[in-house]
Amino acid sequence: MPAKLPAETIAGSHMDALLLRSLQGYLRDTFGPTVWQAICRRAALTIETFEPMMRYDRGMADRVAKHAAETLGRPVESVWEDMGTYLVTNPGHEGVRRLLRFGGIGFVDFLHSLEEMPGRARLAMPELELPEVILTEIGPDRFELRCRSKVAGFPRVLVGILTAMADDYGTLCLIEPDGGERISVRILDSRHGAARSFDLAMPER
Repeated sequence: MPAKLPAETIAGSHMDALLLRSLQGYLRDTFGPTVWQAICRRAALTIETFEPMMRYDRGMADRVAKHAAETLGRPVESVWEDMGTYLVTNPGHEGVRRLLRFGGIGFVDFLHSLEEMPGRARLAMPELELPEVILTEIGPDRFELRCRSKVAGFPRVLVGILTAMADDYGTLCLIEPDGGERISVRILDSRHGAARSFDLAMPER
């Protein structure tokens, strides 16, 4: 008779699993394993390591983020945003940055590419369902993003990603979430700083 899986692994999607794994990596790398273990205890988890290919209950990522925010004494929104920034800037996630930079040579090109991201991700992982992102240009250098996700915190993850990518492209912009699924982006200076170097070819090891 097969061993019974923990309750955390019974339902959910690969998106839940990837967010949980990302939360685990961000919190462990930033605050240390002791803090991560304290968060797991506070959330009453039966496991401390999340696997990207497993299935976890819907809502678990939001619950873990909430307990992380309480443990750290920070707003849950900042936990999600910082995790989004971590996914782009951490040297161990260069693949994420490369995937995002393939969106275009400038930050505006990158913004337009976000609508295509779910389809591009499914080419690599057919079972992965990234949240739908809809971009609307509402004026010169002004955009609105709508992020439709079953994970309440994902729009804030996107805010962190946008912040990191704006810096990556050397663009100064104002990014304002509305507390729901909408994010406004106003570009103040597209050449504010030097963009980080990026080559289409993978660097030689």
